[in-house]
Amino acid sequence: MTAAALPALDDQPDRPDRTVAGFVRRHQAGLWRWLRTLGCEAADAEEHCQDALLAGLTAGADRWPPDDAGRWLRRAARNLFLMRLRRERRQPNWTSLDGIEAGWQAIRGDHDGGAAAVAALGRCLRALGEREAELVERRYRAGESRADMGRALGLGEAGIKQALRRVRDKLRTCVRRRLQAMDEETEA
Repeated sequence: MTAAALPALDDQPDRPDRTVAGFVRRHQAGLWRWLRTLGCEAADAEEHCQDALLAGLTAGADRWPPDDAGRWLRRAARNLFLMRLRRERRQPNWTSLDGIEAGWQAIRGDHDGGAAAVAALGRCLRALGEREAELVERRYRAGESRADMGRALGLGEAGIKQALRRVRDKLRTCVRRRLQAMDEETEA
């Protein structure tokens, strides 16, 4: 499931949709993003997301408050992912689940499944300079290696690595600033 194919989040939180479709719509995108944050491949994330949603419906989570259902679904999806890793005799590529949980909280993942962070990132990407945007385009959309990028842009591999690090830092700061501004607007 690509980011463009993710379903829309519930845009009327004051009038929750209590149908099964509403439950899926409300939780699917955030659950998929959570699994991807844990390092799950896209196709596996889609499968675990569907399995967790079915388990949630079986457990009656569609009748729970959305935040409680979301926490339950994330735990179920994480356990499905970890079971798959164990079956394949693989280890997760993270050392601390607490750090991932803290990051999820920082991007307001519990509230909207990360949609605000994705929107903030989109605005931050549009604000990049031409050279920075080209670096992001080549590395993350086209999937070019640093060596190929260096040849095309007349830089060494180390120069590309450093430039990408600066762009990521700039984007991280921008997204955090935008999320903080959103939180301040909400509190006001």
